Amino acid sequence: MKRRISVITLILVVLFVAFLCIPVPKFEVPYSTVLTANDGRLLGARIADDGQWRFPAKNIYSDKYLRCVLSYEDKYFFCHPGFNPVSFVKALVSNIKAGKIIRGGSTVTMQVVRLSRNGKPRTFKEKIIEIVLALRLELCYSKTEIFRLYAAHAPFGGNVVGIDAAAWRYFNTTPDRLTWSEAATLAVLPNAPALVHPGKARDLLENKRNELLNKLCDIDLYLPKKYRNKSNQFNEFDTSLSLRNGFDNLGFSTDDYELAVLEPIPSKLFDLPMMAYHYVTDIEKTNKGKYYVSTIDYDLQKSVNEIVEKYYDRNSVNGIYNYGVYVVDYKNQSIAAYVGNHIYSQEASMVDMVKAQRSTGSILKPFLYAACLDEGLVLPSMLLPDIPVNLSGYTPHNASGIFYGAVTASDALVKSLNTPFIYLLRKYSVPKFHHLLKDLELSGIVYSPDHYGFSLILGGAEASLYDIVNAYGLMGLKLNGGVDNGEHDVPFSKTAIYQTFEAMLNLNRPVDQLGWRYFDSSKKVAWKTGTSFGFKDAWAIGITDRYAIGVWCGNADGEGRPGLTGINVAAPVLFDVLYKIDDNYEDHGFPDDAVEVDVCSVSGYPVSSYCPSIKKVMIPENDLITGICPYHKKIFLDKTHQYQVFPDCYPVDKDCYEIYFSLPPVMEWFYKRYNPLYRTLPPIKSRCYSKTGDLPMSFIYPEDAATMIIPVGIKGERQAIIFELAHRNPEKTVFWTLNESYLGKTVLNHQMPIIAQPGDYTIRCVDEDGSELIRKIKLIKDK
Repeated sequence: MKRRISVITLILVVLFVAFLCIPVPKFEVPYSTVLTANDGRLLGARIADDGQWRFPAKNIYSDKYLRCVLSYEDKYFFCHPGFNPVSFVKALVSNIKAGKIIRGGSTVTMQVVRLSRNGKPRTFKEKIIEIVLALRLELCYSKTEIFRLYAAHAPFGGNVVGIDAAAWRYFNTTPDRLTWSEAATLAVLPNAPALVHPGKARDLLENKRNELLNKLCDIDLYLPKKYRNKSNQFNEFDTSLSLRNGFDNLGFSTDDYELAVLEPIPSKLFDLPMMAYHYVTDIEKTNKGKYYVSTIDYDLQKSVNEIVEKYYDRNSVNGIYNYGVYVVDYKNQSIAAYVGNHIYSQEASMVDMVKAQRSTGSILKPFLYAACLDEGLVLPSMLLPDIPVNLSGYTPHNASGIFYGAVTASDALVKSLNTPFIYLLRKYSVPKFHHLLKDLELSGIVYSPDHYGFSLILGGAEASLYDIVNAYGLMGLKLNGGVDNGEHDVPFSKTAIYQTFEAMLNLNRPVDQLGWRYFDSSKKVAWKTGTSFGFKDAWAIGITDRYAIGVWCGNADGEGRPGLTGINVAAPVLFDVLYKIDDNYEDHGFPDDAVEVDVCSVSGYPVSSYCPSIKKVMIPENDLITGICPYHKKIFLDKTHQYQVFPDCYPVDKDCYEIYFSLPPVMEWFYKRYNPLYRTLPPIKSRCYSKTGDLPMSFIYPEDAATMIIPVGIKGERQAIIFELAHRNPEKTVFWTLNESYLGKTVLNHQMPIIAQPGDYTIRCVDEDGSELIRKIKLIKDK
């Protein structure tokens, strides 16, 4: 007897060990990538690799859905070990009597096993395998986990798999917000998803739903005490199903039934949201097949999409089709809105223009401005030259076509003037600025400094809206006392950032924003626009106390369009987005790293002994290398006080002088056009020029030692190069020679056309008073 018991025990032990060696059923299927807003609302999703809408299990389902499923599929789910022999026998008897399968005896656990085995035939042998595997599954997983596996993989017709996808596709909601009617509909669908489908047999589906709702009024589900708790929701941190004191308290009454059966059956599937199509694509690269809860604000994202739609309709008539809008909550270092493009555009709508590398236009100028403030190369009110320059044959102009002669540095930023920033870049140096942009993590800067040259500040480089907005956001973070652990700290002082943003507050807003200062509801924003060469890219960047907002407009294929400028196209989008954000730019005063200095109130330079008035300004704490004011000078006069004289040729009376604000000839020539109160120097007394003093004239074009390409006409003939100079007294006659060959004379408009062969030349200009100007150039053929 003992031996028999030992043998039986050994057999049981072996069988149990063998049972434990059976692999636990697993789901090896691809899942959809799902993106939600910060509050859990769905923004978009990507279909799984097998073409199914199969969301990863989210673990948050309504108690209504749980009750409906168990009432319909498995009343004793919480009691059996994975197999219910009573239900199995009843189903077997019914099927034998009917001569066909009319009733299943599967538990929810067994259905999970069948779903994991991916379409095995429904035979008696397969049923036995399902029972064994169901028992094995129950050993490894809790009832909660098993129900979640069922809910995540149940078929709902077509290519919809799992309750998460089904709730969206059939009812445009989430599983935790289902009504009784919706929960009952989704509970009966997996029973015969190919037959019972909203688009195929709505009456049959409605009848099945109503039968289940009627059943809910009477059925009692057995729920052991260990599965009862006070919570009202599933929670992924709970270890038990979240039912409030059991099913009795769900309170499904006759009134609930009568209301539920009145709800219509869905007639079609809802499209999943596409509110952040390009962001989903980006997230899928690193979170494929997962739920990704983003930091995006759902309402803001919806508003930004509507704004893009509005401006697409407005600007598409001018052939402008693509947009990118990127909003960063830089204080929390999180993305608040991300619209990569207008998704319904027929032109390159799939291209993510937030991440695309595009010509920067003027959008990088604030970075150079802040860097020069920190280097002590410039002060906000310091005058910079705004005159024509030649960059190896390229002569950049301002967008307005106007040269102002001299402008303050802050005005140069506000007006986005080109030549003052070329002047600053020369002072700062191209390699240093190139290195700074790399420090700001602009990934589009891929070539050497020599490749870009001075075009680096004029749009010759490429950058993405994503990188640029993040860089501006980090500036805002540093200014407003945010902490970034030093990982992405920007190379600017707080004062330099403050003064840069203060200048950016003064940009003239778009036409529909005129008079904004007179309305209490208006918002302040530090902002900047940019337009690339050929009107191919329009940029607008805005900074508030919390947000960095970026807008790009244009065409993904690089086609330029008339009127495609930052102020005309991108700025209106920026301000529409701004007014959807509950934030503003407030002046919190100078940071604690600012110091006070005295500057000339006219030139903005550190004060000299000749400056008639001074003012105090705050600057970054650094060593100024601007030099003192160079424009206020002591001018000696003759006894009549009508002519300027020099000690070299006239007995100067040291008490006979005046202090003049005097710009160099070229700057003066442009400056006095827009400054009628500018007082020019008195004429120099005849034949009385200083050998060391300022000359009364200066070349506008060309620069000294310039290499110039000889222009060629359509028929291949050589054309003239126009040289130009500025004279303090334009009425003076200027005589021109080229390598000692006389070219002619000019009066008032000092321009001289020159046609010459390739070679080295010396241009010599002499005015009627004997003042001489010499410039050496080299002419070459176009390659």
